[in-house]
Amino acid sequence: MPKLSIVMPVYNREDLINYSVNSILNQTFKDFEFIIVNDGSTDKTLDILNSFSDKRIKIFNNQTNKGIVYSRNRGIKEASGKYISMFDSDDIAYPTKNEEQINFLDKNSNYAMLGSWAKFIDKNNNHTGQSWKLTEKSNKIPSIMLFRNYFVQASVMLKREALPEHLYSAGYDIVEDSKMWFEISLKHKVWNLQKYLLNYRVHTGNVTNTGNEKQLRHSRKLYKYIFNHLNIQPTEQELDAHFLIKNNKKIKSVSELIEIENWLYKIEEHNNKVQLYDRRMLKKVIKNRWLKVCSKAKSEHLKMLWRCVKSPILYYY
Repeated sequence: MPKLSIVMPVYNREDLINYSVNSILNQTFKDFEFIIVNDGSTDKTLDILNSFSDKRIKIFNNQTNKGIVYSRNRGIKEASGKYISMFDSDDIAYPTKNEEQINFLDKNSNYAMLGSWAKFIDKNNNHTGQSWKLTEKSNKIPSIMLFRNYFVQASVMLKREALPEHLYSAGYDIVEDSKMWFEISLKHKVWNLQKYLLNYRVHTGNVTNTGNEKQLRHSRKLYKYIFNHLNIQPTEQELDAHFLIKNNKKIKSVSELIEIENWLYKIEEHNNKVQLYDRRMLKKVIKNRWLKVCSKAKSEHLKMLWRCVKSPILYYY
């Protein structure tokens, strides 16, 4: 059996699939199987895939378009490797990605999942100047996952035994990866290798740039699920406050600041009871989130700035 199984779903990617497939076939680590799930593509994607003669490629076809969650799960069920590497059909892996991640996981058996940094590219493979440089230490990541996804899907490699029994969850399309990484981070040690090992493509067909209403709906569903682990059933108003912390919208009133502050206190209070997260790390993350909120409020008026400055959250550690 191969040491590594690389799982990639694909749907109508005739213009980009060559780049992604070749980036995997040209890896310096050679002991892998490349499981590609063609999710009912209606363009020339399947013809392009069939043109590759590499025996490590295993193509599975959905007769109709089943969606990303079904396709990812089908690929994982067909996988036989010790390690599972997730990949997306529009991204490009650096040649040493799999070798460097496997070397780390082999040498650090206490880690179950490993991502990496990623640079953004456009549809023409040009770097945009933006990137995900994910520098936080492992013991802080679970608390961060309360507020944001801290892994790039196509960068992730994990141990087979770390996978949740249900794999990716149906009904969480677009945020299915965030849910899985959250679940794994609760039970296992996770981290991002401190290197750029992936080019992440940003274009109009990218999943994160489509279906904004659906994404918001599923994101709210995800955070209800996440906060249930702290015995919190958030109200719609509390979820609104949470998304004000997450997004880039301006904070426009003192009342919004108060709602956010109270929500952060509630998260800390419930964690003190259930002791799910490292209390010190959660305090640090809450302080960082409050600083972000204050940076969005500081230009409005002095009352808001005063509310930010006098909050006890600001003086955590």
